[in-house]
Amino acid sequence: MTTASSGPTASTDSAVSANPTVPPLTVPIVAAPMAGGPSTWQLAAAVSNAGGLGFLAGGMRPAAQLAEDVSAAREATDHAPTIGVNLFVPEPANTAIPTSRKTPESEARRRRAAEVAAYRSSLLPEAERLGVELPGDTETGTPLDPDAMDGWEEKLAAVEADGWPVVTFTFGLPAPEVFDRLHASGSVLGVTVTSVDEAVAALDNGADVLCLQGPEAGGHRSVHDPAADPGATGLLDLLTQVRTAVGNEVPVFAAGGIMDARGVQAVLDAGATAAQCGTAFLRAEEAGTSALHRDALDRAATGTGASKTALTRAFSGRWARGLENRFMREHADAPAAYPEINALTKPVRAAATQSGDAESVSLWAGVGAERTRSAPAAVIVEDLTP
Repeated sequence: MTTASSGPTASTDSAVSANPTVPPLTVPIVAAPMAGGPSTWQLAAAVSNAGGLGFLAGGMRPAAQLAEDVSAAREATDHAPTIGVNLFVPEPANTAIPTSRKTPESEARRRRAAEVAAYRSSLLPEAERLGVELPGDTETGTPLDPDAMDGWEEKLAAVEADGWPVVTFTFGLPAPEVFDRLHASGSVLGVTVTSVDEAVAALDNGADVLCLQGPEAGGHRSVHDPAADPGATGLLDLLTQVRTAVGNEVPVFAAGGIMDARGVQAVLDAGATAAQCGTAFLRAEEAGTSALHRDALDRAATGTGASKTALTRAFSGRWARGLENRFMREHADAPAAYPEINALTKPVRAAATQSGDAESVSLWAGVGAERTRSAPAAVIVEDLTP
């Protein structure tokens, strides 16, 4: 078992020199935040107690509940009191989207609304089959809002009030003022990036840490501009490119298809500070992964079910990787419109999960999903550690 630190100390002219640094880790393992249920406080605490860095997923979770999860996770840790929290960046706060595309009455917004309406129509047979109603019917007053904030201000206030030690952002890049605000409360701040340009922009805005996500990663790709297609450069090559661009002093968590100790060692050798693993923890005993999702992963691991993964916007309106199924194949024309598409498919996904219909629900997983194992999180951490 090796010992990992946050990487070399930043020089005085480094982009992170004036900001907090990542606390040292006993093992170079970060549990990727997985919104929608898998990232429980019990999982976060177990990974931190095993010497890594556990994460809570704040996306789509009310601020009050998230704060309770942070408190519970911190109380459950012993020698490793650090817990990370990940927040979704809502569209109005995302500096990577041109203002012209965010203006409510713009032509871009009108086109987007028309695309969402057309996609809603294509989902009506799914809703009828599962016996659910879709949001977005103007007659019932349930709009689909591209500017939904996901409790953004309340969550930033919670960070300030409680001094959350590590906070990362995904789905975009907040303004420098957000970084200044949270740095004042002592938080180490990171941004999920998928390219060299995004990495440089994140540091320019005030990030201390880069969470570098390769195309092999399961779940959502955190392309800063949701209208852009995600890059296809593999994680190891991408890591080399980012290190060349930002230098060796910026802590980098590398994510994407890392399923064993050899994969962890490969990213460490390529310059990562730690490996960020998500899919590897989906079957952890402490994870909140649904029974249907676990069963699909179980079958992939035993060779009795599909293990092929693919990228899709069908469930959320943002590119994400999951186990390929019928819904993904039949709804490949989903527009780039998060959170509207996510809201549209929510009742479909909920009903499919309840009825055990694995062909109609998102089953997020990365490349190598067939290599997951069911075990306590501490055992998975040990297996991942070179």
